[in-house]
Amino acid sequence: MNTFLVSRFLAISTLFLWSVSGHAQLNEEGATSSVRTLMRPMELVSHASTMFAPELADQIQEQIQKDVVRKLSEIGPGERSIATLFLGDIFYKQLGTGLFVGAPSITWNGYDRKNSRPTFLFQPDNFTYVTSSGRQIVPGVMDTDGGSIPKLLHSIGNFTPWTYAPAYIVHDWLFVAHKCGFSPDNDIQFESSALILAESLKTLMEIGFRTEDESMQIFSKAEDTVYLIYQAVRSPIARRIWDDQEDVNCR
Repeated sequence: MNTFLVSRFLAISTLFLWSVSGHAQLNEEGATSSVRTLMRPMELVSHASTMFAPELADQIQEQIQKDVVRKLSEIGPGERSIATLFLGDIFYKQLGTGLFVGAPSITWNGYDRKNSRPTFLFQPDNFTYVTSSGRQIVPGVMDTDGGSIPKLLHSIGNFTPWTYAPAYIVHDWLFVAHKCGFSPDNDIQFESSALILAESLKTLMEIGFRTEDESMQIFSKAEDTVYLIYQAVRSPIARRIWDDQEDVNCR
């Protein structure tokens, strides 16, 4: 993240802290809580720098800055709660939840020497995601690598290519449908594809997913994880992949 962005963010945070302290008397507990809240966006910035490759991390950090500026601009004259800086929490609460039906079937399909990674093939087998608006997304046969997370991060917590496999499969399909013109899902726009991924991640954390042995698995709630993944899949890098009509295998 460049020096200008860091300086700009710190200036915004300082100004906001001044505006709060000028309009409210905080006790010791409140002041401690306020400082911790102000650090939340900076924590997200820090996490992004360790979770993603440098170029993608820079883009995510810029988007976090824009979210901070937007949230501060939404605060009215009588609203001084710095809880608005809990970006991940707020974004998570705004998302709906859908429903996963069936289980994705994945088979190994060789090794991609160019990108130094194995390749897999998704085989349709009654796997469907129903969005919060009721739309049914039924992925077709396609190549997939799960979540496109840098290899060095595969062993860190939730950031592996298969941790949230059902959600990643749906997101991969939206890219394939867009590039290959597969109806009806080729009408979903880039920004919507990112929101659908975020919603499907929340669905795994709130509703869960039925495994092949018919047990329900509910993932731990991780608001900041959902927020950072959302920022990654709506970044300029993700947009370039979305617009690249050659980097696809239409099966």
